[in-house]
Amino acid sequence: MPFRLLLWTLPILLAACADAPAEAPFSHELHPVSMEETDRIQGVTLDARRKPPASTLPELAALGVTHVSVVPFAFQRRNDDPELRTNYDADWYTEGQAGIRTLAWQADSLGMDLILKPQIWIRGGSSLDIDFETEADWQQWETAYREFALFYARLSEEIEAPLFVIGAELGKAGTTREAFWRSLIAEIRTVYAGEVTYAANWYEDFEYIPFWDALDVVAIQAYFPLAETPAPTVEELCAGWDQHKLAIEAVHERTGKPVVFTEIGYRDVPHAAARPWEWPPHRERVAETDEDLQARLYTAFFEEVWTEPWMAGAIVWKWYPPSNRSHAGDFTPQGKPAEAVIRQMFGAGTATGAP
Repeated sequence: MPFRLLLWTLPILLAACADAPAEAPFSHELHPVSMEETDRIQGVTLDARRKPPASTLPELAALGVTHVSVVPFAFQRRNDDPELRTNYDADWYTEGQAGIRTLAWQADSLGMDLILKPQIWIRGGSSLDIDFETEADWQQWETAYREFALFYARLSEEIEAPLFVIGAELGKAGTTREAFWRSLIAEIRTVYAGEVTYAANWYEDFEYIPFWDALDVVAIQAYFPLAETPAPTVEELCAGWDQHKLAIEAVHERTGKPVVFTEIGYRDVPHAAARPWEWPPHRERVAETDEDLQARLYTAFFEEVWTEPWMAGAIVWKWYPPSNRSHAGDFTPQGKPAEAVIRQMFGAGTATGAP
């Protein structure tokens, strides 16, 4: 499947934002962009820690998905511990190369591509806080990270992935260790022929990455806050994008690179517009949900951002294989009004194919 991240001059296809009363069932007309008109990424992050049922990828193809993102992890004990633990031969966890190869084959058979986005997992911490007191520790961490990234870059080349994400949300490591990243990017380009990017956090990060010029795409983990008011309308949510679009456009104009949201997602909870980055409580029941707000948030994104000329695509966070687990309060749009919004805007059916 060809992958061309171009700056598209798109017609204005979407109607102006309109109110959607919170007390009524969500209803808002959208006008999807056909994949014949653009090569943008219409992506979903798949939770594939275990082997997904055979029905999972066909479900995504029927949703209009063109790119499936998976997240292989390296594990770090603390933000100041330079050691990384990896398991490239894990059975069906996303860092397992056998599982990734199988998912890539299945996606290709349905007309979709796989994108690998390796990340660091710190139990009880955040990769944004990675920092070391000594240069020796930085060097040790960078050596381990180089091995980690190059492994998945080679695997991306093997499965003919169109885009490789060299890292995600690394905070100080991403903004202050420029020489390391430039060296790593150059080495990755010797083993991988596709597009290369780095997934910067939305907050105090994507505007300060010093090596965007060495990459093909500006990538953002797009959990921008849009409204503090309770039950905001679509119009209010659209207005909330204004300041964020200005910041994104400034980076686009400075770098000349198209922009991909490597993650965008909203929980179905009342505070999702104010704190979209907030993670669901672990093993705790969510007290109150708001599926209509989740749908309005996606509507505002598609109406306000999706047709911007710098927008090369977005990857929804996230999608689970079928299970008996409740997704109330989670990010996934599965089985919620937001799924219908995404289906319509992705032009459902355009990515489907025969196995």
